[in-house]
Amino acid sequence: MADERYYRTSGAAAYDAYSPYNNNTARPLPRQPQGLPEERPLPQREQRVKAKTAVAPFTLLGVVTVVCMLVLVVFGYVQLFEASDNVSKLETKLQSLQQEHAMLESKYEGRIDLEQIEKRAGELGLRLPTSEQTVYLNLSGSDRAEIYHEEKTSVLGEIIGAVEQSISDLIAYLRPAAA
Repeated sequence: MADERYYRTSGAAAYDAYSPYNNNTARPLPRQPQGLPEERPLPQREQRVKAKTAVAPFTLLGVVTVVCMLVLVVFGYVQLFEASDNVSKLETKLQSLQQEHAMLESKYEGRIDLEQIEKRAGELGLRLPTSEQTVYLNLSGSDRAEIYHEEKTSVLGEIIGAVEQSISDLIAYLRPAAA
């Protein structure tokens, strides 16, 4: 009896099916049909209908504003590039002109002959100035300068002015290309 109680109260997950202490009777498995399994219809896909969405006017206005700002930024970079290119060309030209100026000045100073100049001045009747010919000017008068102040405009006015200036610059930039 003690053995019987042991098998019945055991926490084992599997019991010996053929044990004499097991009261569970084995049941035969249900028989499966020998033919083909029953055909089940495949579920048909449901067609999804997309609802047309309308574009909000505020969204359209925002997109147009962003595109305009991008065009203005690109145009500003183009102008900056052209200006820096012009500056570099002008600086190169300035350096070459300064070199030419130094060369010409040295040639000029090399040709000056003070004895020849004094001789030619004597032929023309020129003399050195005397103290009677010296005139002194009194420049201690009062000077006056006027400074004009520009009127301040609102931020919106400045933005509109900048946009107008950019558009006119864009038109002036594109006009020679069209001609």
